[in-house]
Amino acid sequence: MVNILEDYDGQFLPKVETERLILRQRTVEDVEDLFSYASLPEVCLPAGFPPIATLEEEQEYFENKYFQNLAEKDLPSGYGITVKGSNRIIGSCDFNHRRADAVFEIGYLLHPDFWGKGYMPEAVAALIEVAFTLLHLHKVEIRCYSSNQPSRRVAEKLGFTLEATIRDYKDLEGNRVDELVYGLLKREWEER
Repeated sequence: MVNILEDYDGQFLPKVETERLILRQRTVEDVEDLFSYASLPEVCLPAGFPPIATLEEEQEYFENKYFQNLAEKDLPSGYGITVKGSNRIIGSCDFNHRRADAVFEIGYLLHPDFWGKGYMPEAVAALIEVAFTLLHLHKVEIRCYSSNQPSRRVAEKLGFTLEATIRDYKDLEGNRVDELVYGLLKREWEER
């Protein structure tokens, strides 16, 4: 169940409701919630970026760089994930890269307190629906390290096809890992 609760203005994705979650725009008031998981190595390193060092760094990024980066990459804003009944941001799901020919890459993070509850597949399924119904994309991709089992499970659970393995990719800690590229075409999503 995905209910789109607002109109899409071309920049800010509309608020979305799923069975257990609300996906909404993040605001400066959410910075402490964002920092609570974006500062954790166990969340950030498997996703391929360094943890945020300080709350001030997160505040600075959100106030001064986040929307600028979106504009430079020609991407819509993404979502903060909340559990119904709470306004606390527990994770995020975004389009983090635009590729040619109406193809966006999806990225996501979740606070460890909420791992193993099925929230991320639910949130990403909603983002995929927005991608294909509002943004009229042709395809969405998920990239993750082969060692990131939770991220792999999200892609596989949502019907993505493993399209490529980029061997011996160097992660942020200098380890050699395989990077997996998963893809889901709009027509495959419609046929599910």
